[in-house]
Amino acid sequence: MIFASGLACAHGDETRLDGGTQNDSVGTSGVTLDTIDPTVFSTSAATDVSVTASTTGSTGPDADSSSEISADSTSTGSGGSGPTVVMVTPEDGAMGIDPGTAITVEFSAAMDPASITAADGGCRGAIALSDDDFTSCIGLDASVVTDRDNTSFTVTPSTPLSSARSYRVRVTTAATADDSTPLAQEFSSEGFVSRYFHTIGIDGVDDWNGDEGLPTSTDGHVGRVAWDSTYVYVGLRSPAVASPNGAVWVVFYFGGAGGSTDGVLYNTQSPALPFAARWHLRWRADNLFTDVLEYDGAAWSPGGWAIADGDVYQQGELLELRVARADLDDPDQLELHLGTLREADLDEASWAGCPEGSYVDGYDPDYSQRWQFDLTGSASPAEHVPVP
Repeated sequence: MIFASGLACAHGDETRLDGGTQNDSVGTSGVTLDTIDPTVFSTSAATDVSVTASTTGSTGPDADSSSEISADSTSTGSGGSGPTVVMVTPEDGAMGIDPGTAITVEFSAAMDPASITAADGGCRGAIALSDDDFTSCIGLDASVVTDRDNTSFTVTPSTPLSSARSYRVRVTTAATADDSTPLAQEFSSEGFVSRYFHTIGIDGVDDWNGDEGLPTSTDGHVGRVAWDSTYVYVGLRSPAVASPNGAVWVVFYFGGAGGSTDGVLYNTQSPALPFAARWHLRWRADNLFTDVLEYDGAAWSPGGWAIADGDVYQQGELLELRVARADLDDPDQLELHLGTLREADLDEASWAGCPEGSYVDGYDPDYSQRWQFDLTGSASPAEHVPVP
């Protein structure tokens, strides 16, 4: 059954090998490299590469996440008097890196641009990027640009990086200085983690990942949350949505500036909220009503945006919707609560509260918890912890 409505989810200072300092300002997601499951790493073959050289140390989409090389980065080989790697961007330990990021390597001396080649699928070349410890390497665009001092080189992945994946950079002794002196020793970074993202098809097909299912206050009812750069995706798998029922509602509250801590009134149920909610999205289980309300500073009123065709779908026990991030003022931190209620005289109730500890199922419970998702980090929805 398809419903589509006309109304519309620290870096500090690092130490350079040459004794200087670098100050960076890349946000983190609150998870560490140790939280990334290595079993989810994929094997990516590469064929082509792009190398850009610049006089500055960092370029590309994530130039602010440059890293001065620390003792934690690893080198192999006997070492020598040749040039060394002094900076890599993104930095070691950086989280939430944009999937379109460029990789920049800065050397201690001017290099021979012809020697700065990028790895193919067999990880051959002077610079390589990998998410599986260099069993395979990531494809990079095929173009080379040099500057006048040839100390900094940027390589760009030919396709976006995968979601929430750990990547390492390797530079081999194939890289040589402009006097043909090879790199003193091979260098491998500790790695950075790409940003979490997942695009959900609003089509009734359950393509949600396990780490996007969130427990609710009712057994057998599971909330769903995901996001990408354009949309926040929300949903519910529940028997309550499987059969037409004009008294049952699935309700979502989204935080925002100027919001209210008083929920919307359904017959005689109106919850107190643990955060200031600005938008209220609701879907009725007869597939005949969906609506967006916005708090205007005094009352809940029709929203300034709508759920458009293709933004909502119900199939069996699965309900899924998407909301444009722009309609939520494109937040970095998303406050959210979802649940289910029945609006019927003498038979009112609320259940399937998400987070699961938000309330005890029953009549007109107030909400005591909410989700606060970091849309800029590497943590999946289920890796977040509910907050009061």
